[in-house]
Amino acid sequence: MTQEDPARVHSHASRHARLHEKAKRWWRRQSPGVKGLVFSVIGGIAVFAVTEWLGPAMYHLGQRIFFGEQHGLSIDVDEPVASSTEGWVFGGKAYGDLVPPPNQVEHENLESWATENGGTTVKQTLSFTLRGKSDKPVDVTWLEPKADCDPNSTAGVYVWDPTHYSRIPQSYTYFVADAEPLKVVFMDANGKEVKSPKYQVKEDDKESVSLSVSATSHRCIWSIVVHWRMDGKDHESRISDSGRYIVTGTDAATQTRRTDGR
Repeated sequence: MTQEDPARVHSHASRHARLHEKAKRWWRRQSPGVKGLVFSVIGGIAVFAVTEWLGPAMYHLGQRIFFGEQHGLSIDVDEPVASSTEGWVFGGKAYGDLVPPPNQVEHENLESWATENGGTTVKQTLSFTLRGKSDKPVDVTWLEPKADCDPNSTAGVYVWDPTHYSRIPQSYTYFVADAEPLKVVFMDANGKEVKSPKYQVKEDDKESVSLSVSATSHRCIWSIVVHWRMDGKDHESRISDSGRYIVTGTDAATQTRRTDGR
């Protein structure tokens, strides 16, 4: 081991002391404005260094603490569509109470006309898309129907549209809101009931579902609970919108008329 020259050590210490003294004298000569500027520059450098290093980590930590992991099931829901060919039930009203009468309403305006007259559609179709929030797979295990039906539904006139539509045979999904027990039924293009499909979705691998809902003799508010599983844990997401997901069965009607008045 070599020993450093004492004279050289003393020389370094003296030089450091002289520079320190010069810096102190320079600092004392500066105005408050200059001193403030120096502190601002030093503070900015420190904040920049800390932000660049800790910023991304703190952001992701905040996401996990306040918003949870960005995984799971996402459901994109369209507006429910009423079936004009199935018609509407107008609780507590006779045909003559409808203003204007439906034979004076353009076909494309029948839905808004029915709503303005307090009608409830006999059948609604709801389309929704199931997708993952990330590339982590999500297993959709089943669709559970929910319905709250009024056993004392007010009877009224049932009005339906005789307009004919040609239908191409295709698979479909439905449930009857006042049936016992409630069950979502899957049908193939030949009208044969099939097993409920098991969906697995990811962010870039989605599944679309079109669900038709009707009732037999009651006014029902309905919704759907989607049951799904990820990482060995069970979850559920409810698709509901009270005030829009409503159907009424034709057995609740006291009159039956067509939109052309017959």
